[in-house]
Amino acid sequence: MSNDTPRSGDQLIAKCVEVASTVLSENEVILEIRRAQPDFGRNFTVVYKVYLATLDATGINPTNKRCVVVGIPISDIASGSLQPDRSCDSVQDL
Repeated sequence: MSNDTPRSGDQLIAKCVEVASTVLSENEVILEIRRAQPDFGRNFTVVYKVYLATLDATGINPTNKRCVVVGIPISDIASGSLQPDRSCDSVQDL
């Protein structure tokens, strides 16, 4: 993805946040998004590891940390989705 335009990178991150937000519970936030090893197949898929947590009353200390995997095909960014069959441990960071 070395020849990505900034716009497409922004679209990918925006879609990642949109998809990850669908699994947020009350008081849960996105702590971190990491780009992971992409899937090379029929459709090149960008993969992100999204770390979520619940914030305490002060809004500072995260608890109940968890991670979800989001996959976004380059050919159809709108079809990005959670990949519940994959754990964050099974996906390698870039």
